[in-house]
Amino acid sequence: MLSIPKEFFQEENRCDFYVSEIMKKSWAVQLTLLDEILEIADKHNIKIWVDYGTLLGAVRHHGFIPWDDDIDTSVMRSDYEPLINYLKEELPPYRIISSFYTEKYHDRPSVVVSSRANIDIGNSPLESKITTLEYGFPCSSWVDIFAMDYIPSDQQSWKSIQKHYSLAYDLAMYTEMYMASGEFESLLSQLESFTGTKIKRDEEIVRSIWMLSEKIATMTKEDEANQVGWYGGALRKDDRKKRPLPAFSEIIYADFEFTKVPIPSGYADVLKAEYGEDYMTPIKNLSLHDYPHFKNQERSILAFNTIGQLGDIF
Repeated sequence: MLSIPKEFFQEENRCDFYVSEIMKKSWAVQLTLLDEILEIADKHNIKIWVDYGTLLGAVRHHGFIPWDDDIDTSVMRSDYEPLINYLKEELPPYRIISSFYTEKYHDRPSVVVSSRANIDIGNSPLESKITTLEYGFPCSSWVDIFAMDYIPSDQQSWKSIQKHYSLAYDLAMYTEMYMASGEFESLLSQLESFTGTKIKRDEEIVRSIWMLSEKIATMTKEDEANQVGWYGGALRKDDRKKRPLPAFSEIIYADFEFTKVPIPSGYADVLKAEYGEDYMTPIKNLSLHDYPHFKNQERSILAFNTIGQLGDIF
């Protein structure tokens, strides 16, 4: 079980960026969740490592990038579904595992492991208990898990797979827009022909398209590749995001805050692929989602409590 030093929760400035006490609590929740995930992965001999901004933070800052607010991890595709199943069975019951394989309406090509299902608005003994366990953090936080898939060495094959994966991604992400434009049926037919799969036109059609994208991402076998990548990211449009397969031959450990995290032995090649040759130079670039990630959750808690107080007047 992870033990978090009291001084970790103190607000501070890192790289001229203010990190609040509440953000430290969110980080603590994420590190605890990561520790649980790593323990389960290790128990089942699953190779897992921190990735993307978390990998960059481990190498460059020996902890979180000051303006980052989540944790990213990756596994090879062969370990992806097994890990999802193990997490469902073995994580504490208040954790939430969201993926195409666990939910009908999941909307991103990765797994999101959330610390809790509900925010604590102050009216539930159960939620209050979870908040106490979560260092007084009343909101949900998370760890992302990405699947690394093989990229065909043959360029013609790669361009075809890249094109069709991007099409599946866009059709799933922007279904209504393509339906409104009248392009939906013809584009979906292209995907069905490419994958040899016919899907139902029903209320689960978006999920079915996402599953087609997963099928495309897994078409390449290991002996056909010398590179890997996460198809759901910039790789679907940017060949520079290809990562050399040997970079993941071994997992080593790096300092991260007050603990250590697994990273690929070829981390330099991975980071160069993602961030360029000058990845060690900090650039303040807030996460793609709103920073901090719990902003809207805090607003909901505040709104509920304010309305509750006003209700006492009437």
